[in-house]
Amino acid sequence: MWYRIFLLVFAANLFIACEATQKQDLGKDFYKSIGAQIREERLQKGISQQDLADAVGVTQNGLSLIEDGLATPIHTKLIAIQNYLDVKFKFNGKYATIEEYLEGKN
Repeated sequence: MWYRIFLLVFAANLFIACEATQKQDLGKDFYKSIGAQIREERLQKGISQQDLADAVGVTQNGLSLIEDGLATPIHTKLIAIQNYLDVKFKFNGKYATIEEYLEGKN
């Protein structure tokens, strides 16, 4: 009996996880686009990589990899960068916050 309940709950969670993954496919192109936008905003505002990295809790090398689209940072770091730079990012021709994009509002 418990085995069947466990399998049912496990299958339901797996289904929900797959559904969430299908909504927002965050692949290479996503991270390259975000990274380029971060670099552009940072340079326009005259902020050094080191200053931004220190402010959001990543290393300067880590921020460099994010800006080059070579790293896949956790979303909380992207949100911290977004908040520090006070910017919305361009997704599919529309501007939105990371949160709005991940919720599918873009």
